[in-house]
Order: sequence, then structure tokens, then C-alpha cells
Amino acid sequence: MSAAHPSGRSVLRGSVEGQRARVALGTLLASGHQIGEALVPTLIGVVIDRAVTGSDSGALVLWLAVLAAVYAGLALSFRIGARSGELAAVRAEHTLRVTLVRRVLSPGGGTEEGRLPGALASIATEDAKRVGAVNLALTLGFSSLVGITTCAVVLLSTSVALGLVVLVGTPVLLWLGHLLSKPLESRSEAEQDRAAHASAIAADLVTGLRILKGIGGEPAAIERYRATSRDSLRATLRAARAQAFQSGMVLALTGCLIAAVALVGGRLAAQGSISLGQLVSAVGLAL
Repeated sequence: MSAAHPSGRSVLRGSVEGQRARVALGTLLASGHQIGEALVPTLIGVVIDRAVTGSDSGALVLWLAVLAAVYAGLALSFRIGARSGELAAVRAEHTLRVTLVRRVLSPGGGTEEGRLPGALASIATEDAKRVGAVNLALTLGFSSLVGITTCAVVLLSTSVALGLVVLVGTPVLLWLGHLLSKPLESRSEAEQDRAAHASAIAADLVTGLRILKGIGGEPAAIERYRATSRDSLRATLRAARAQAFQSGMVLALTGCLIAAVALVGGRLAAQGSISLGQLVSAVGLAL
């Protein structure tokens, strides 16, 4: 693919490579946050087993201090890691937006092919924002993988049965979530297309406002924009409903996984295979 007509993959790769230092820092700190999140329910289980069950005040103070230190560490990691990831996304978005504007303003930049200025403005803002968001998505994706791995290791060390429930259930949950996202992807694309068209019509009408007033064409222009705006609204509402449905189904599936972990863990605790604290840790890790 030539530099004049880059592929979508090359645009995404350039967006990430241009911010690789911030993406790497954000991923590292976000991974530390995920590890801390996994350690919190584990430490709560330790507090229950070693301090609460035995009514040991000294152990309670000690492990609460450890828990507070872990909280402070994960909070600090989240703060700095999220800032680094967001900054990588915003910087990449800005760089791409400037590149798009430079391309449009250059001779043969694409405006001669019939695209209205409003459509170009919408692409330069919304599409550039979505490309930049890939940096943040990579940060969150890798750190989530680290968190899942940490939870799986802790659960397997506690009980092989509990670990297998999570290791088998999580990929299934992710696969179902991917299937549920398909309608959202198609409707999001339609939403973007209608929003760009509405912006193009608005910019076109503003550009020709004096001419419209001179020939008395305001009512027709207003009706044209009203119809376009209604189409854009309907596309946005369809995308919002698809997103709400996907979020609700993912939450329901997550609840089923947690219920399965609680069921297996409860039976193991009743049999004496694991302690009460380990049961609490297992449910917390599943969350």
C-alpha cells in the first residue's frame, strides 16, 4: 500500500508506534493495578483465616496494614497508568487529525472527489478519535490479560476445580461478548456515516446561507437538514440500544460465571477442602 493511500492497518500501526513509550508505561502500570486488584480479595481471605477466625488482634492489624499498602499501590498505578494511556490516545488522535487536515488542504487531497466540507470535518474528528483510542484499548487489554493470569494462578493454587472454572469460563465469556458486539459494530458504522452526512449538510447550508436567503430557499433547506438530522438521530439511538443490550448481556454472563465459582467454592468449603477465607477470595477473584 503506497504512502499516498495507506491501509487501515498501517494507520493503526503508526498510531501505536508513535506513542509506544506512553503505551508501554501505561500498560506496565495498568498491569500493576490489575495485579493489586487480584491481591485485594486474596488478602481479605488471609485476614479472615489468620485474624478474624482466630480472633488475633495483632495479625489483624498486620494484614490490614498490608492490605492498605496494596490499595495505595494499585490506586497510584491506576492514576499514572490511566493518565499515560489517555495521553497516548489523545496525542495519537491529534497527530492523525493534523495529518488529515494537511492532506485535505493539499492539491489533490480528496476534496475534489465530491466530499462536502462537513463530512471531511466529521471524519477528521470522530475517526481520528477512534483510531487514537486504540492506544488506550491496548493498554487496558494487555493489563486485563495480566489480571486474568494472576487470578487464574491464585485460584489454581487454592483449588484446581476453582481455577478450571475460571480458566474455562472466561474464554467462553469473552467469545460470547465478541459475538454480542457484532450488531454494535455494524450500527456504530451506520451511526458514524449518518453523523458525517448530517455535518456535511449543515456545513453546506451555512456556506450557501446568503444564496438561500436571496432565492427564498430557507424552508426547503431547513426541511432537508431536519430529515437528515432525524436519520442521524435514529442511527444513534439504534447504536445506543445495541450498546445497552451488549452491556446488559455481558453483565448477565459475568454474573453466571461468578455464581458458578460461588457454587463450586461453596461445596468445596462445605467439604473442608478450602477454608472460608479462600472461598471469599475465590468469589472476589471471579469478580
